[in-house]
Amino acid sequence: MASLGEFGLIEIIKKQFSGTGKSKNIVAGFGDDCFCFKPGKSDICVTKDMLVEDVHFKKTLIGPFDLGCKAVEINVSDIASMGDAKPKYIFIGLGCPAGTSADFIKKLYSGMKKTCDKYGVIIAGGDTVKAGKLIISVTVIGECGKNIVKRSGAKNGDFIGVTNTFGDSAAGLALLTKFGAKHKFNKDQKFLISRHNIPKARLAEANKIAEYITSMTDASDGLYISVDLIAKASGKGANIYIERIPLSRQLKKIEPDFFKQTKSALYGGEDFELVFTVPASKARIVKQLVPAVSYIGIINNTKKVRYFYNGKEEKTKYSGFKHF
Repeated sequence: MASLGEFGLIEIIKKQFSGTGKSKNIVAGFGDDCFCFKPGKSDICVTKDMLVEDVHFKKTLIGPFDLGCKAVEINVSDIASMGDAKPKYIFIGLGCPAGTSADFIKKLYSGMKKTCDKYGVIIAGGDTVKAGKLIISVTVIGECGKNIVKRSGAKNGDFIGVTNTFGDSAAGLALLTKFGAKHKFNKDQKFLISRHNIPKARLAEANKIAEYITSMTDASDGLYISVDLIAKASGKGANIYIERIPLSRQLKKIEPDFFKQTKSALYGGEDFELVFTVPASKARIVKQLVPAVSYIGIINNTKKVRYFYNGKEEKTKYSGFKHF
């Protein structure tokens, strides 16, 4: 990076994304001082997420291509959590040490481009600076549809639903931390690691169910936090039935202890699955639209989130990652 310079880096990025950004709604595209576009008739949604070396990732545990994919996926996941929304434009801020190789940067942006292409997202600009550690800051601008879903809409009697399985990402990170990225992992272990290093935003699922649900968030900080966020934002409480939390076959095989499985699912974070509420009368429709949905609890008016296992209440206390 020291020999490449800022503008050399920008040229690499331009080449990586050449051929993208052609749209009648774009007034001034990538390369100008500002990105200008016509928003059209729809509302706009904006989100930002950051990945900081040694806080969110370690370069010894994830390759640059996968890191680029993840940086975009986790932002698209925020767009998905709004229900009827689609990502349109992306801004990428990059802080990196002077000793970072050009090959690393190329692979990082290749991962970003692959994921942008997957969702039809156009790179709109960004910034690059020298930093002591690698910092990736991504902003996504999206377009809102008619059925935008907030965290605050849960109603008494709503079912609490989730997509797919929980705890896989935490288990994958634990494997990487214990054995290192160069270890020869088996098929089940590789699945769990992929769930951590290359999560998938549930955009298609969110778009399908948006008109039927009352609240939603994405599980970036763990299932426990996600349920709590919805309950507090809605001024409600909830009963969660631990035995109903979906766990993958791979997690059960790698970690046979149910207590540890549940701990990963509740507190592990970075599963990026959807957590939502739906009226009981609409629950079957949602399940038909997205068969991977499971119902794990119910909203009530107690303003407390309580956890039960086989009918017995269990005391829980958050034990996951905290930034501060």
